[in-house]
Amino acid sequence: MKKYLSPLQEAAEKFPQTQLWNDSCGIADIELALSRGGCGATSNPVIVGNVLRKEKYLWKERLETIIQKEMLDATDEEICWQISKEAGLKGAEKLLPLFRESGGQKGWQAMQVNPRFYRSTRKTVAHAVELSSLSENILVKMPVSQEGVAAVEECVYRGISVNGTVCFGVPQAVAVAEAIERGLNRREAEGLSVKGLFNSCTIMTGRIDDYIKKLVHEQELPITEEYLDFGGEAVFKKIYKLYAERGYRAKLLVANNQSHFLWTRFLGGDLLMTVNPVWWRRMEGAVLEVRRTIDEEPDRTAVQELLDKIPEYRKIYYEDGLLLEQFNSFGAFKNTMNEFFKGYDGFIDYLRTYILG
Repeated sequence: MKKYLSPLQEAAEKFPQTQLWNDSCGIADIELALSRGGCGATSNPVIVGNVLRKEKYLWKERLETIIQKEMLDATDEEICWQISKEAGLKGAEKLLPLFRESGGQKGWQAMQVNPRFYRSTRKTVAHAVELSSLSENILVKMPVSQEGVAAVEECVYRGISVNGTVCFGVPQAVAVAEAIERGLNRREAEGLSVKGLFNSCTIMTGRIDDYIKKLVHEQELPITEEYLDFGGEAVFKKIYKLYAERGYRAKLLVANNQSHFLWTRFLGGDLLMTVNPVWWRRMEGAVLEVRRTIDEEPDRTAVQELLDKIPEYRKIYYEDGLLLEQFNSFGAFKNTMNEFFKGYDGFIDYLRTYILG
């Protein structure tokens, strides 16, 4: 029997259709993932801020050059995005050989647009154009706000590979898939190629569970505690089946797996999965059963109790649970965007210590 260095390495080898990505653009993080079968990476300003802190020794000289020579009249936010782009490019360069070897099926580096643009289709599209031009293997992420759905369609039409993120359920996931189809159809109607486009939609399974638990504890709802760990999995698997039935050309991406429980629940699916760099490290030498689980149904009693007792869960479980104009006001969306804003501001504050000297 083959001995694996990590259950993640075993999963990558046994289920290559389930692409495992590292939820980081840090060089050390990407190198570890690649050595264990990982085949993609993600970034956003919050992730870049964390990478900058961890890999400070790699960035100190470059930061000083940018601040003291190249961008003397730049704002702290402009410097933030210069660093974000360069960090994403470092990751893209690491992944580029795999990207070319796989014909663009693997080796993507995801970069996220400025979260402050979530209410503007025009600004989101403009930033996506800028980011996608950095390298051939850049996948541009944008929040699935009401305005973000329109941006997804326009970007796909322009030939940009996109990912709809900050997405929590069936209504948003369907909106993203339909927007991608419209963008692809517009290109095809004009005789433009859709070859090489790699589009996806993220379902934040871990954040679904976190949001449900928060509501239950705040409202002191009577519910079996263990059932609260099935919400995100059930939503994702429902969407996964729906995408397959309708023949959507977008892939699903499962994200926010705070524990080994969540990343092991989707193995064998034709999907993308971002794994926190913490788990890439903690799984080294771990003993864990690795088997196909994408077809395993979540506990039906648990899911039914979530539906019966938590109105917010029904909003994301049913396709008509949220209208497009309600995306921006959904609780989990607001919570996550606020976290992005705080992390983004924290990164800028961190950079300011270098700028001020």
